[in-house]
Amino acid sequence: MPDLSRADVVVCGAGMAGLCAGLAAAEAGAQVLVVEKGPAPGGSMKMSGGTVWTAPSMDVMLRFVPAGDRERQRRLVDGLAPGLEWLRGHGVDTGTPFGGERQVGVELDVVALTDRMVARIQAAGGEVAASTALESLERGPGGGISAVNLRDADGTAARVATSAVILATGGFGGNLALLATYVTRYADSMLRRANPWSTGDGLLAATAIGARTSPSMSTFYGHTMPAPPADPPANRWTAVTQYGSQDMILVNVRGERFMDESISLADERAPAEIAQQPDGRAFVIVDQRIYDDRPLPGRSRTEIRPNFDGAVAAGAPSVTAATLDDLADGMAAWGVSRRGLLATLTEFTEAVESGRGAELRIPRAGSPFGLVEPPFRALAVRAGITFTLGGIDVDPDQRVLDRGGRPIRGLWAAGADAGGTYRSGYMGGLVLGLVQGRAAGAAAAAFARAATTPAAS
Repeated sequence: MPDLSRADVVVCGAGMAGLCAGLAAAEAGAQVLVVEKGPAPGGSMKMSGGTVWTAPSMDVMLRFVPAGDRERQRRLVDGLAPGLEWLRGHGVDTGTPFGGERQVGVELDVVALTDRMVARIQAAGGEVAASTALESLERGPGGGISAVNLRDADGTAARVATSAVILATGGFGGNLALLATYVTRYADSMLRRANPWSTGDGLLAATAIGARTSPSMSTFYGHTMPAPPADPPANRWTAVTQYGSQDMILVNVRGERFMDESISLADERAPAEIAQQPDGRAFVIVDQRIYDDRPLPGRSRTEIRPNFDGAVAAGAPSVTAATLDDLADGMAAWGVSRRGLLATLTEFTEAVESGRGAELRIPRAGSPFGLVEPPFRALAVRAGITFTLGGIDVDPDQRVLDRGGRPIRGLWAAGADAGGTYRSGYMGGLVLGLVQGRAAGAAAAAFARAATTPAAS
């Protein structure tokens, strides 16, 4: 537990957003305390691949993220390059940049990044305390933040007086009860790829003092994962994820398609739709052409066969059949409607192969691949959640809003805690922490300097 009775700025969470916020506040001259619920700094960032990326332009952002806060999205597009330059100025090796029509960014060593940022915060006089969780927030007589209450792993409580708090606890992807409340009644069917320490502490503390939640609380970023009895260990998740779902056919237990699979950049749109299907289950289907990863016109660059085979080897229910009738028989054993499935697959194949995919009830805008060449393969899948996209509502400057839409003085949220940047799409996760955390940290430090007392009033 930190031995502090007050701090200028308290940052709750030490992942990408929290560390960027803490460092930005510390370099601006604030006395900073960063607390991390987990046993070590790094948060969800340390569980990621370390790719900091976003859309190269707002045109691309609009294409793949059809809804969300446009101003915050614009700040990601405009803020990525300055943010990376800021990291380099603090001695972070940002590696070799990559770019293309859909993505720009860099790949970082997340362990080295965490260590470097913690060291820089400490060198500026700040403190970073692990195994210390946010319990609650206090508001002073004037309505501004006056204190934060913390608790360590041993149950020891501490109250830290402060005028500025930044919430960066990683969303609520690790909290089954909150997922069932906000995301889907089938929450227990999802594979929780989320940081186990990201259990909604920021959301709960903020709403308890009058903050409102963002739109689209049911949205999240995740991936299409093999269904039970497959239960691969975490270090095998990337080898069994169905990243190529945009080129597949997705159906539910009624045998019906429920989304345009092709609208994703990769696989980011499918999980939120799968989570809403009966029992949280779905099934991906491909023919031999797609399974073989042939370079057909309109195909994505994502390989399907290695991860499909990996999911089968991990124990996910699968069927390989020479005819659609046999495929339907095999899937009927899983409870899938045989009649509904055959009607869907027949209609779909006829439409997309004749260039009429956009005319389907559930359109198929791209990836025009029906079931043409046998054998045909099906795999049972479920949604995997990495982090929530809904959360605490904030304005474009990351200030937390109350239920009347007014900023709560002295309170900011960044990264996954700040809901609503993306809705029904995704254009980078670590970039949220970099750009929003940095902005919130600088703003909180300026606010703390201007405050006449430790408790803003």
